[in-house]
Amino acid sequence: MSVALRKRTLVCLALAGAGLLASSMLQASPTYRWVDDDGVVHYGDRIPPEYADQRSDVLNRHGVAVGSREGLRSAEAREAEAREAEARAERNATQRRDRVLLDTYLDVDEIRMLRDRRLDMLQAQLDVAASTLERLYQQLHSLEMIAAEYRPYNDDPEAERIPEDLARDLASVQSSVLDYERTLDQGREEQLRLVERFEADILRFEELQAERQRRRE
Repeated sequence: MSVALRKRTLVCLALAGAGLLASSMLQASPTYRWVDDDGVVHYGDRIPPEYADQRSDVLNRHGVAVGSREGLRSAEAREAEAREAEARAERNATQRRDRVLLDTYLDVDEIRMLRDRRLDMLQAQLDVAASTLERLYQQLHSLEMIAAEYRPYNDDPEAERIPEDLARDLASVQSSVLDYERTLDQGREEQLRLVERFEADILRFEELQAERQRRRE
């Protein structure tokens, strides 16, 4: 092969390689598709800054969407979206509660009757707990009187140490007293919450009934 032919061959190979490299680089550069404010679809390898905060599609070399690019939303925009989602969820929950109220009760008297039944049942449970707690107080007092004769409840250095069975009984009753005291406290708090929930239901039911009446008129 002559020197001139060899040079031409090398030049052709170099040009072909450069072409393949350029083609590869072009294929590696993604193409984006986005929609402007007027609804016109645009294509390009860069998204204009004014559309950077909105979603766009990523296309392959055949023009087929192979992915998407989320907009570069600001922290304020994300917070606004989160607040809107929370408000929407709260509106949906309110609508569900409203439907339940209207589907469950015919009038306010039915709501009050159910409230009173729930309160009576809860009060009956509290009465039993209070009666049991009173007996535990008496039992605890008796055990404390006996334990007062022993160390560590008696400061007399000659006093005997409290027997193990008495110490166990005393600790068991003390624990039961604390449990029933908590039960009574929780029950009284539940009574207050129950009254508040039903009062809120009554007020909302009356509002819904009034709205329904206005629509009929």
